Amino acid sequence: MCSGRLVLKVEGENLNKFLNMLIFNKILLKLYSKQDNTIIIGISTKIFKKVIKIAKRTKCKISILEKNGMYFYLKELTLWKVITVGVCIFILIVFNQFIFDIAILNHGSADMLLNEKIKEKLYQYNIKPFMLKNKIDEKILESKLLADLDDLMWVKVKREGARLFVEYVKRETAEIENKKGRIFAASSGVIKRIILKSGNLLVKEGDTVVCGQLLVDNKVTSKDGIEYYEDANAQIEAITFYTIPADFTIPLYQKEYISKATVPYIKVGNYEIKLKNIVTKNENCDKIKIKEYKLSPLAIWVGVYEVKRYKLKRFVPTFAQIKEKVRKECDQKFIALTKNKKILNILSVRTYIKMIKQKGEIRKIECQRNYECLEEIGIKK
Repeated sequence: MCSGRLVLKVEGENLNKFLNMLIFNKILLKLYSKQDNTIIIGISTKIFKKVIKIAKRTKCKISILEKNGMYFYLKELTLWKVITVGVCIFILIVFNQFIFDIAILNHGSADMLLNEKIKEKLYQYNIKPFMLKNKIDEKILESKLLADLDDLMWVKVKREGARLFVEYVKRETAEIENKKGRIFAASSGVIKRIILKSGNLLVKEGDTVVCGQLLVDNKVTSKDGIEYYEDANAQIEAITFYTIPADFTIPLYQKEYISKATVPYIKVGNYEIKLKNIVTKNENCDKIKIKEYKLSPLAIWVGVYEVKRYKLKRFVPTFAQIKEKVRKECDQKFIALTKNKKILNILSVRTYIKMIKQKGEIRKIECQRNYECLEEIGIKK
């Protein structure tokens, strides 16, 4: 079963006698090629010694061209490799028997208080990390949580790998809606357009307002002098201004990649085992995870790193590179600043750049980018 195959090159003047003796001794072979004084044959490792004896008797020279089969693979295995594989298999078996983490997932808006209540209940049921999986009954656990926590409408408990997932849906509660709301300014700016539907308008087009200023009140006075309250409803657009400063240093050197290689790995829980190590301490390199697959239902991942070696090269930026860097830096900050605002359009952008030199080279950039926007500033409270 573990025998291998050998591809032999036989040279000599008595090749016909050599082949006849192989056939006479019932030795099976595969003839690949035959020339005047050379033949190439394939045989099993079990009969290699017999072939050697026949070659000596016929005065032929034998050379091994290829070695194939499980026999040669097992022969190359060393004791520490066998021990390593055995330890890895043992760890996988042990890891698969335990729960190492408990994750709580909410199908809806996050409720940290309810998450803490569920965790407390699980600890009361003696459901904790580092416990055996076979001690957890998902159906019984779901029934207990629904019975003990009135805030839960639906619960699902499931095991995936080394983690226990508790998914739930919070029971809906009636919320009192304030129908007498007022509208405030979400940003400072100059009012461009107003569409009033209800409420008492306190500003007009062309007015300058500041963030937090009351724009539409819910207290309305009729022509007869009667005061009453109604829900304020209006669309208010204004010209707003945002100034985004940024500063950064120019690196003296930049990376120039010279080679790359891939390194496979196995990840068990939080432990990572690299199958080969091609990086030394004295080399500059970047390690990027390019692929990763989970071996379900175990908490095991296999993947590949891409290791890119580089050398440092003197970096002298051009003005176009500096301008592009400034634009990206400021635009990212502007997007983060206006994430929760209703920007309808960006009317204009002005950029100011100051370059600071050190020892005759540009090493620091101070910049400012001004955005003029059309924004819907009304926010109801």
